[in-house]
Amino acid sequence: MESTKFIEINQITKHFRDPASNIFFQALRGIDLTVEQGSITAIIGPSGAGKSTLLNILGGMMRPSTGTIHVDNLPLHSIDDTDLENYRKLTSGFLWQLPERNLLPNLTAAENVQFAMEVSNFAREEREKRIVDLLSSVGVQHRSSHKLGQLSGGEAQRVSLAVALANSPKLLLADEPTGELDSETTMEIIDYLKEINRVQGLTIVVVTHDNRFERMTNQSYNIVDGVISGMRRSISGKEASDWKSTIREEVGVLNKFGMIKVPEKLIRKYNFVNYIRFVEDEASGRLYIEPADQLKEGKQ
Repeated sequence: MESTKFIEINQITKHFRDPASNIFFQALRGIDLTVEQGSITAIIGPSGAGKSTLLNILGGMMRPSTGTIHVDNLPLHSIDDTDLENYRKLTSGFLWQLPERNLLPNLTAAENVQFAMEVSNFAREEREKRIVDLLSSVGVQHRSSHKLGQLSGGEAQRVSLAVALANSPKLLLADEPTGELDSETTMEIIDYLKEINRVQGLTIVVVTHDNRFERMTNQSYNIVDGVISGMRRSISGKEASDWKSTIREEVGVLNKFGMIKVPEKLIRKYNFVNYIRFVEDEASGRLYIEPADQLKEGKQ
């Protein structure tokens, strides 16, 4: 069966202006991406890589600065605000990392799903049945009368998933959906997403730093510094050779004198003593550091 392109992104960029300094910075730098209808795609990368910006553009929450993006043949980069609002309400569903962004705390689980359907075309009788079906499909029907504060983290995220599916969207977008969950609950959420994709044929795009999502996808990509730098996994499950899954992220502190505080565990792990060498890769725009004490002492 021939595949159908559901998302086509061509060379999109996104610029933001820092109001304090009036300096523009680039969050996305020429993204190209194609997603097939009914597939699960993961965009995996560290914090600050541009994952959430890309997902917000896919969800119609913001527009790209340049480039084109089509979802279900709809040009999100050029449609008017009314059409973009309808797209947000009826075509895409969002699953955020924090349940507080998905759920209203003063409403029960069932009421949250019902509230999400207020903009839909479902008849009232159909809505009531759909609420039961949605909560049952994610295993929290027994918590339908409970509010956010009465739910565990995993239960709240499953109710959030039901809310995201309330209007029967064609596209589900998940932004770090398991970032606040333990390992066991993370795998449960992954299993629910896989089952929803299998049963409903729903197109799902997940952005995350969690490598475990790679195993659930038809395709997964690596994003660093606003650029998708390569495919990690194709539909066949073969990992691309240009990705090293051993990459880890740590954050140092740079003070006003230009001094960098390296995290203690990296100092111990790599035996940093007095000198550090900086290696710049101009092609990728990345800066690497490595111990340099032996070089300083004249040892190679």
